[in-house]
Amino acid sequence: MLIAAGLIIPGTAYTGDVHDHHDHHGHHTHEVGGFEIGLSIGWVRLEEDGHHHEEGEHHEEEEHHEEDGHSEDALGVHLHIGKRLADEGILSKVSLGIGGEVIFSEEEHYGLMAFATVHPWKGLKLSVGPAIEWAKHDGEWDSHYATHMEAAYVFDVDEIHIGPAFGYSTSDHGEHYSAGLHLGYHL
Repeated sequence: MLIAAGLIIPGTAYTGDVHDHHDHHGHHTHEVGGFEIGLSIGWVRLEEDGHHHEEGEHHEEEEHHEEDGHSEDALGVHLHIGKRLADEGILSKVSLGIGGEVIFSEEEHYGLMAFATVHPWKGLKLSVGPAIEWAKHDGEWDSHYATHMEAAYVFDVDEIHIGPAFGYSTSDHGEHYSAGLHLGYHL
């Protein structure tokens, strides 16, 4: 849905720079159509469900008890690499990539994802993709399919871009929200 919204924004959104950038001395800084390595670091709020029951199964003693779930604030780090699909035209507004994240919570949490990003306007980036999340609970590892979404707005500063990033991930096991700082470098 985020990708579709980015692609249907009026044509004026596609008039941004898609060529090589040069600083005020004429030096090459980065190429928009190339690869980007990115790092986001920030606060994460984990909201995990308690016990999972089969559909239709009911346990009255567990109904409406918050202690069945787990909530925690932690530091999160997300690393990704992505590539624009073209150097110009509408496909220059789309990139594909892979990423991974770790959440430094009481119990270990990791994620691996594929993503599609639209770049609809200036420094705005909207990403969505499938993910697999792993968590260690009571000494046992479990994994879950998740959908990961992220929005960032970045500003170019010399060879890098920097700006705020906000993420959301949801699975049948729970969800997490993040707010932090995104740093990126174009290769």
